[in-house]
Formats: sequence, C-alpha cells, structure tokens
Amino acid sequence: MYKFAICDDDVVFCRKFEMLLSRIMEERHAEYSLACYNDGGSFAASIRAGEKYDLVFLDIMIKEDNGLELARTLRRKENVSDIVFVTDYDEYAVDSYDVEPLHYLIKSDNMEKLETAMIRFISKNSPCKICVSTANGLVFLPLCDIMCFEIYGHDIVIHLSNGTKQECRGTLKQIETLLPPESFIRLHRSYLVNLDFISEISHNNITLSDGMNIPLGKTMYKRLQIIMVNYLGKKNMFI
Repeated sequence: MYKFAICDDDVVFCRKFEMLLSRIMEERHAEYSLACYNDGGSFAASIRAGEKYDLVFLDIMIKEDNGLELARTLRRKENVSDIVFVTDYDEYAVDSYDVEPLHYLIKSDNMEKLETAMIRFISKNSPCKICVSTANGLVFLPLCDIMCFEIYGHDIVIHLSNGTKQECRGTLKQIETLLPPESFIRLHRSYLVNLDFISEISHNNITLSDGMNIPLGKTMYKRLQIIMVNYLGKKNMFI
C-alpha cells in the first residue's frame, strides 16, 4: 500500500485534491492512505516521530512555514521517497530543483497535471511495468511485452508482443523518461523500440520479431550495431 501525505493550509483544496487522487488510484485498483496536514509544524512533527511516506504533496507557502526548507529537511532525514510541489506560484520552480521534486503542480491548472505526476510516480515504483493514460483510464503494461511505441497523429500506439495494440496520450519524449534506457532506444523520430524484439538490422530499417519494419535514421545504423552487441553481451548471448 502506498503512503501519501499532503501538506497545505487550504482545507477546501485538500478535500478536492483527495477526491482527484482517489479517482486516479481507484482506476488502478491500488490501495493507499493519505494523511492531510494543514500546517508545516504538524507535518514536521510527524516526520520527527518516524512517519515515512512514499509521496508527499507539499505547498511551497504554508502559512508562515517555508515549504522549500521543509522539503530539504525531508530529504536529509530520508523519510520521503518523492516530493510533488503544489502551489499557486510558479516563480519558485527553479528554487525547488535542489530537492529533486518528482513534479510541480500549479493549483490554477485545476490539477490537470496530477494524473501526469501519478503516472510518473507509479512507473518509477513499478520498474517492470509502465503506466500509460488511455481513453479508458490508466493501463499498466509489462515492459517485456512492449515491442515498440509509435507516434500516430497526436497519439501513441503501443505495439505488444501478443499482436494487440494500446493507444495512449502523450509524447515519445514523455514516454522515454519512464523507460529503462538500456532496453529501449529512439531509432527514429516516430519510434521507441525494445531492443529485445529486434531480429534484423539493415541500412535503412530494422525488423522486429513479428515482421514489423521500422525505418532507421541514416546515422543510426552503425550506432545500433554497437548498441545491440553490447546489450546482448550483457545478457550473456552471442550474435
């Protein structure tokens, strides 16, 4: 079960936030707990008492408390895995980089980016799977079943090893940040490919194990050969 906390002095916002978070977590049938704190002092006291959280949503300005300093304290104590800043002000974004926040949410955005933050969190904490947002909600796909990601119009098509496809929203750049770089490679502006499914490499394209052909950028041919030799070598295989 995931343990979340929100520290924000706006009680109405906290209630709204909990409803949004609950919807996202229910879509993935995941258990979680959420502790709400309306001032930095009570939250800091809970940390000193030994409470640990997987993810904290932290307002940068909490009454007289400084959320950035509180975040730095959390990092030093290592009682929190990830931090998402939630605030009315975007001018503090640069100042927050030193605590390596997972995301930065602006309240005036109506929390549209909360789902993005949660996808990032879930994918980070489920290293064997990736979480993507589809028209039917969040879908969790084992990385070992994904052959490649393809940009198709304004959507991404995920080609799976069983012959089926999933469509999701986003960009390849966003997807790339969620994938292990040693297993997935951007071979073309429209494709992200799982190295495990490459069966043939030619000067102009690659062929996947199901026969799908993907164009290969001119500068990628020699580079991909080296990448594949190193990748297979690490798996104690020979070509």
